[in-house]
This record gives sequence, structure tokens and C-alpha cells, in this order.
Amino acid sequence: MKFFDLHCDTIQKIVEERQDFATSDELHLNLPGIISSNIKAQVFACFILGAAHPGREFDACNMYIDAIETLTETHKDRFVRAGSLEGLSSAMETKGKTAAIIAIEGAVPLMGKPEMLEHFYNRGVRLLTIAWDDNEFCGTVFGNKGGLTKLGEQLIRYCNELGVIVDVSHASDKGFYDIASITKIPFAASHSNARAVCPNDRNLTDDMIRMIAQRGGIIGLTYGSGFISPEYFKREKVNRDRILKGLKDKSLTFQDASKISHEALSNFSGAPLALLVEHLKHIVNKGGEDCLGLGSDFDGVTSLPQNISGVKSLPFLVREMQNHGISSRIIDKICYENAYRYFKAVLK
Repeated sequence: MKFFDLHCDTIQKIVEERQDFATSDELHLNLPGIISSNIKAQVFACFILGAAHPGREFDACNMYIDAIETLTETHKDRFVRAGSLEGLSSAMETKGKTAAIIAIEGAVPLMGKPEMLEHFYNRGVRLLTIAWDDNEFCGTVFGNKGGLTKLGEQLIRYCNELGVIVDVSHASDKGFYDIASITKIPFAASHSNARAVCPNDRNLTDDMIRMIAQRGGIIGLTYGSGFISPEYFKREKVNRDRILKGLKDKSLTFQDASKISHEALSNFSGAPLALLVEHLKHIVNKGGEDCLGLGSDFDGVTSLPQNISGVKSLPFLVREMQNHGISSRIIDKICYENAYRYFKAVLK
């Protein structure tokens, strides 16, 4: 089996916590797991929270990209940096190779200037999650719920001009529809599930699922328990607003936030893996079998589904799909074919 993953936050753990990609068992995504599970393409997101790097968001993002370049150069026997269709195809079609695709999660590194995207495009960025927190370009579901600003409209058009994929995960509902009305390139929700199955605001409504599918886009099934289980989400939500506020006003560090989450949820089991498959089935039912891929959010969530501890556990997800009667053809599509088809259509 091959896998194509649309989103992970692993590079943040490597930079901020000095985790060793080659050896650390604390990482959800590491080199041994990539090899054992045959990850053929991995999108590495550079998540820069403005409150953690005030005034230095641009520099911090460049530092993360430097770290991705170092990682791929250190392990060049495995990785191919895929800033073009040629690089992606080379990795996807060569045994023992993994394509590394660079993304930015949240547009704050642009420092309010759409034209700054060209710098990051030249550094290999090919996917932009418009907002994680509210910024000058777009509001979020966990923020003011506003749509695109005038600067945001300019940014979407510039993404299209350069060939940068627009990612709507984290954008507000209004932002989603604003983006959909402007972008000419099929867009992505790199790590979002079905709101009908779990009422997390970050998940997609049925109408959103259909729109992404009809436009030739891609949805990444994500593994965070709070996006899978209504019960887990309800428990998680109690502390969510406090944590987000604390990160924004700098009264909490990322370590503080992780500790709060761990203490609140440590006695609460991760979401059943079968429920993640229910999201899968719902999305395929609403959008068709060509719109869904995988967007793990590895190293960006504190709780994974039962039986999933990281990338090495992906065979358990495949087995769960099989147990639910998902055909081998559709499993192949979800695990890698749909995402590969999508990137072949949008990469220059």
C-alpha cells in the first residue's frame, strides 16, 4: 500500500522541541515510520502562530523551511523535494522515495502583504492554508468568523497566478465561500472531516464537501480525535477557548497548552477508529470517491484514534476500511491516488 498525506506539523516539533526525525518515538511522523508505511508523498506544513513570533513571523517561516530543506538533504536517499510535477512524479513512481511538499499553515508570514507569497513560492511553498488564526486576509471558525478581506481577495488571486494551492481548512464558513467564489484553481481542505458526523466547526458541511468535489478539489481525512468524535469534541471544547486566548495573549506557551489539554483529556480515550471510517463513508457519499485523501495532522493534535499511534499505524486504518466493506479500489484512491491526481492537475 502507498500513502499520500496532505498535512503534518512535524517540522514544528523538530524545530521547537529539537525532536530527532530519524529516531524519535515521540513524533507521530518519523523516518522509520515513513519507510515502514511506504509514505510516497508528505506535505510538511510550516505553522507559524503570530503570538509565538510577534513581528518575526516571516523569519520564523523561513527558519521552518530551512529545517525542511535540511531534513530532506540529510535524508536525500529517501526524500525528493517536490516543488514541481516532475519532482512529485519522480518520487511517486520510484521505489523507496518520498516526495516532500512544503506548505504554510496560516498566512501570517506574509506580514499582511500578498506579494510576499512570491518569496515563499520561490522557496518551494506550494500550498497555503489561508488562516489558522484570524489574520489580515481571512477570519477563522475559532475566531471572528469573518470572510476574506480585500487583501485576502488579492491573496487568493495571487495564489492562482503563482500556482499555489489554496487550503480552506481553518477558514471560517464565510471565508470558505468567499474563497470558492474567487479561486480558479481547484482548492483543498487539507485536514478536515465531516461536520454531520462530528459538529466541530473545523469540519466541512455537506454543501462544502459537494462544492470541493464538484470543483475537482481534495479533502484530507484528519486523525485528531476532536475532529472525529462528538463526545471527544465536547470534552475538548471546554478548554479550547481558554487555550486559544492564552496562546494569543501570550499568557500560555505551547507547552502550557499541551499540559492543559493532556490533563483535561488524559482519562478520555481517543476516538474509535471505526468512527473515522464513518467520516470517510459520509464524505464519499456526499462528494464521490474521487474527492477524498488523507490529511493526518500528525504532530499537530494531542489525541489520535484508538489503535493509531502515528504513521507506523496506518495499516490499522486500511484494515478498518476493509472491515467496513470499503473496496480495494476505493481504499487505493483514498490512500494516495486521489491526492496524486489532484496535485498532478494543479502543480506546474
